[in-house]
Amino acid sequence: MMVLFHCESNPGYAASSHEHTFLEVAKHFTTDMADIHYAYANLDGGMTPSLPKDLTNILHLDTRWSAPEQLRAVERYIKEHKITRLLGFDQPVSRPIYKALRNGGISTFVSYWGAPMSSLNTGLKLFIKRLEVSAKRHGPDHYVFQSTGMRNTAVDGRGIPLSKTSIVKTGIDTAKYAPNDTKKYYAHEQLGIPKDREIIVFTGHMERRKGVHVILQAAKVLTQNLGYKKVQFLILGNRPGEKEHFEEYLQNPDVNDHLTFGGYRNDVPDILKSCAMGMIASTEWDSFPMSSLEMAATGLPLLVSALPGLDEAVTPETGKTFPVGNYSVAAQTLKDMLSNQVMRQAMGTASRERVIKHYSRASQAKGLINIFEALEKTTEHSL
Repeated sequence: MMVLFHCESNPGYAASSHEHTFLEVAKHFTTDMADIHYAYANLDGGMTPSLPKDLTNILHLDTRWSAPEQLRAVERYIKEHKITRLLGFDQPVSRPIYKALRNGGISTFVSYWGAPMSSLNTGLKLFIKRLEVSAKRHGPDHYVFQSTGMRNTAVDGRGIPLSKTSIVKTGIDTAKYAPNDTKKYYAHEQLGIPKDREIIVFTGHMERRKGVHVILQAAKVLTQNLGYKKVQFLILGNRPGEKEHFEEYLQNPDVNDHLTFGGYRNDVPDILKSCAMGMIASTEWDSFPMSSLEMAATGLPLLVSALPGLDEAVTPETGKTFPVGNYSVAAQTLKDMLSNQVMRQAMGTASRERVIKHYSRASQAKGLINIFEALEKTTEHSL
């Protein structure tokens, strides 16, 4: 079996978690680690350290390749290793290399999506998209999404038949991400945050679509306009030079005193144990970010923007939403939640219970395994 990533090796963030979950899927269908093959768009990052050392079939394979010699090499590799199943990450409807994969022997091809496939379409444009999809013979047999909102971008955007889509909820390690009172002040001590301040945490990429600027503006309203001072906004995930992208929101020293950019860290599970709430303020697409599950599993109530897909990260029992980009409403909601400890504790408890019940790695892997098995029982790919 081959697991095919659209990104670089050792990708970090959510993709690295998927590396482990996809490995469990591959192990279900093989008896020997030598029969599992991991392919990446480039190998510059080296391998994710936590992957097993006996996973040694690692190759450079970029699905955008189109040169005849590259396609022949891919087809030959698939044939030589007798690979019949392919689990791809964010693999679209069509790529030149798909024919080579199929000719090599891939008979079951599932594409797992952590992002929207398209903007939504209607009328003639959607009809044309559906015709285009139906004409592609070598692409994925099935598309898997993390949320209803993301599946809608495939069906009502890209034109993929609903019958060729499924939802498999993202899974995380619920033992690694769990409350621990002994770590109550871990983040405060590690990052120099006063212990009388409750921490609102964001973890993720520093892309503008992730809404870090909204969080920074909400911090200003909360601490200055609403006068709520016993709070610290902790932004995790910024790499060198990325904080500077937000300089226009960092001009007030009094507000900055309540902001901490913690960088890219490997102790996020312990950091979360010290936090009071999680906040995700995405302004453009977001699927069902793994960070939301990590926060929830740690017992944090969440405040998220009301984007399709992202809004599925909370229920009324586990958190709240706010209108996309509306930092004033976000700030007032934060104040209301921070001021009601009983409500927050109840939401935090419900958050963890929800993740344990629905979002474990085992349940995610089982969902993907079920899809492969159903495809192999009911369909036969023909070229």
